[in-house]
This record gives sequence, structure tokens and C-alpha cells, in this order.
Amino acid sequence: MSKYKLDNRTLQLLNAQVNLTETFNHTLRSTPKREALSFRLKVERNTSDTLFTVELGSERHTQTLKNEKKMHLKLADFIEEIVNGPFDASNAADLLNISHAGRQYARFDIEHKQQVLELVRTGGVVSLNMGFELPLHVALHRTKTRSGVTTIMSIGKKRPRTKCFTVYGSDVEIYGKVVESINHLAAAATPSAYAA
Repeated sequence: MSKYKLDNRTLQLLNAQVNLTETFNHTLRSTPKREALSFRLKVERNTSDTLFTVELGSERHTQTLKNEKKMHLKLADFIEEIVNGPFDASNAADLLNISHAGRQYARFDIEHKQQVLELVRTGGVVSLNMGFELPLHVALHRTKTRSGVTTIMSIGKKRPRTKCFTVYGSDVEIYGKVVESINHLAAAATPSAYAA
């Protein structure tokens, strides 16, 4: 069974459209074959909540959500559940697809910080899984003439975002600059629909 997903562009549109009272047309695409499925979204915004009506062919589904910042992600989950059917915890493929509202991006936790600190001390390469589809790769080369590192970072495949720089100083100063650069690269790689 093919799974239909909302792309990043549609999520950006939903982020803006949940604040309006209007009717919108959207398209979902299936993952393996890129089949298209159109639906109509009717938004009726009130002061405290918003009523959404999703029309898919002859079917009509409604949901009322409280007005909050990440409401568009809950709406995206609702739309995908209508098209693909309910989430099945016994299906391994469904467990890999985390809901939009449950995704966390740019997670730079303690484990990542320890890996980067060790990398600053010794040099090498590490891949940080920060919640994106692809990991953020960090390569550090210790300089021989002065205490410093040359750093190359990248995230993505087709058009990767990259950073390359050399920084000198104590390990603590170098660590601070590398972590700052990782946070900047992660912010740049965060889909704008989630950063909103």
C-alpha cells in the first residue's frame, strides 16, 4: 500500500492557512510512485478554536483544534490519517513514520555534545542524528602548527548545506565555536514549517 505524505511546501502553506477563514485546494503525493491525490480544505477560524473540513472525493471529515502555534502539524497528521488510514502500532512501517506533531528537529542533546567534545580533542568524523531525515556530518582535523581545528560540516544529499572553517584557541574555545556552528547549520536545515 502506498503512503501519501504532505510535502514541506504544503506544510508551509498549512501554517499560514490555519490563521485564515477560507477554502483551499491541496495535493498529496504517494511515496514510491508519486501518485497525486487532491483534497479541499475548508478553514473556519474562531477566537479560541478552528474548525477544519477536509473534502476528499465524496468524503467529508471535520476536526476542531484549539488555536495554538503548532496547530498546522496536528492538521497535517489528521489529513494523512484520513488518506492512509489510522496509525497501526503493530506495523513496523508505521512506527518509522513519526507524526508531524511528534517530530523534533535540531535536537542537540548531551550525547551529541560529548561526541563533539571528544572530536575537538582528537579530531575525526561523527554523524549526529538531530531529528532530520539525514544526519549532520562533522569532520574535524587538528592543526599541527597551532592549537586549532579545521572543520567541515554538512547536511543533505542533493544540495547539501555545508560549512568549512578553521578556528584556533583552547579546546574549550574551539568547542564553543564548533557547537555554535552546528546550531547555525541545524537552524538553516530545519524545515521552515517546523521552525515557525
